[in-house]
Amino acid sequence: MQVTLGTTELRTVVSILEKQIEWNANIAVRVVTSPSAIAFYSAVPLGLNTFIAMPAIIGAGSPTDLITDGRGVVSLLSNSSGAVDLDRLDPLAGVDAATFAELPPSTGWQIPIHAVASDVIPIVNEAVSEFDRRSIGLGERGKADLAEEIWNRAGWGGLPIKVLYAAQRLMLIWDEPIKISAATCGPWKRLSTPRGQVLLHTVTQTGRNRMRLVN
Repeated sequence: MQVTLGTTELRTVVSILEKQIEWNANIAVRVVTSPSAIAFYSAVPLGLNTFIAMPAIIGAGSPTDLITDGRGVVSLLSNSSGAVDLDRLDPLAGVDAATFAELPPSTGWQIPIHAVASDVIPIVNEAVSEFDRRSIGLGERGKADLAEEIWNRAGWGGLPIKVLYAAQRLMLIWDEPIKISAATCGPWKRLSTPRGQVLLHTVTQTGRNRMRLVN
C-alpha cells in the first residue's frame, strides 16, 4: 500500500521515531492505516507507549496493520519524498504481541485538563536533579528503587512524572508555551501534545521492568 504524507508530517514522524531509537535501538513500531491517516504506535522504556497519528493520502488496497522494526520505518520515511510504499516494511519476528495487542481508545476519554508545556517542564527537571542528588553513593539496586519512587510520583494532571519525562525526552514537549492536555479513560492515562501522545496503561504496570532515571 502506498501512503502519501506532507513534508511537515513526514519530518515530524521521522524526528520523533529517531528519538525513540536513541532511547531503545531495538524499538518495534506498530504501523496502522485508516482511510485518511497513518499512525505509529510504540512501546518506549519506563512501561510507556507513544502514539503518533498523521493525516495522509491512503492508496488503494487493504489497510496496513503491521509490527515492524523502528529503524526500518525511519529508513523508509527518510528516503521518501512523501510517497511511502508500506509493503517494503518487513514484519518483525520475535515481538511480544501482547505489547501491541491493545491500541488506545479513540473515544470515552474524560474531559481533559489543559496546560502549557513550559509549566510542567520544571517538574521533570526537578525530578532529574533530585535523582542526581540522592543517588550519589547508591548501588544499582538503590538507584533502581529511587527511580521507582521518583518516576511514579504524581506529576501533573493525574499523570506520573515518567509520562512527562518521556514526552520531554522524545521532544513532544519542550520549554515553550505549547498547549498540552491530560486525560483518563479506564486504565489508560494520556498526555496529548501537538506532536503526539504518551500513554500509560496502568493495568500492565505491575510486571514492568525496574527503572533507571537517566538524562
